[in-house]
Amino acid sequence: MEENVRVNISGIAQVDTPFGPTPVILLEDNRERVLVIVIGASEASSIATALSGVEMPVPNTHDFMMKVLEGVNVRVKRGEIYDLQSNRFLARITVESNMGEITVGGRPSDVIAIAVRAGAEVYVTEDVMKKASIEKSSLLREEEREGEEREDFEEENSEEG
Repeated sequence: MEENVRVNISGIAQVDTPFGPTPVILLEDNRERVLVIVIGASEASSIATALSGVEMPVPNTHDFMMKVLEGVNVRVKRGEIYDLQSNRFLARITVESNMGEITVGGRPSDVIAIAVRAGAEVYVTEDVMKKASIEKSSLLREEEREGEEREDFEEENSEEG
């Protein structure tokens, strides 16, 4: 069986891409490796809402799904990012009821959004971490470099004005 690494959500951010600003979720393990996964804006909002503990007056899709699962006595055990195919992360969620345990595939953002609401742990296979994670220190260096470039650009433009 593939070794799994427990991860924490270390943040939700927006990165600039050729298609415009794009939300990403940052999953970090205890070795300070960060897995960056591109997600949709509504999923980013849903995960951020769940992390903050804020309850919306009208449930979103993930809140609704949790109410359904709780209503039929199904417990979310864990979420997992288990593979990377064609630059796309594959994810699954494991749930348990009195009928037993089942695992269902889904988008990483949905799996994470449900796991966060359930208080379940999220895992990434070691193979995926080796292939796709980056060291936290190099991520921070890149952020510093971008900040310096932005400052230089702003200084150049303010001198011209």
